Amino acid sequence: MIVAGTFLLSCKKDSVRNISTISYGTSFGMCVDYCLRDINVSSNKVTYTKAKNGANPDLKTCSNHLDEAEFIAIKELLEDAKFNNLPERIGCPDCADGGAEWIEIKGNEKSRKVVFEYNNAPDELKAAVVKLRALAAGFSNCN
Repeated sequence: MIVAGTFLLSCKKDSVRNISTISYGTSFGMCVDYCLRDINVSSNKVTYTKAKNGANPDLKTCSNHLDEAEFIAIKELLEDAKFNNLPERIGCPDCADGGAEWIEIKGNEKSRKVVFEYNNAPDELKAAVVKLRALAAGFSNCN
């Protein structure tokens, strides 16, 4: 039993390193039109996806080339151990349809996602959220 407990504690402390993919998104549970939007960012590409709520999501996807330096800049903002120490859920995301935002990082065969209230990023994520929002805004004509 002690071995199992030690193993669980060591897994919990293990963090995502060597980030290979960064995802960012927003969602609104009680809206019409395109309520779910996200981007998936890698070293040379950004893929944007939007979907409607309900049985017919009418998924739209667009992608653009991304300069590797821009990916590295965002990655450096998230590689800090502070991201790995944040709780998975902060505040009350999408309560009373206030919306939710999230960032997920993937690397070393692990992933970690942090969800927070829309337009209320924790201090540790504010700089990264600004950059990711700007990337997402570049897809306003994705139809």
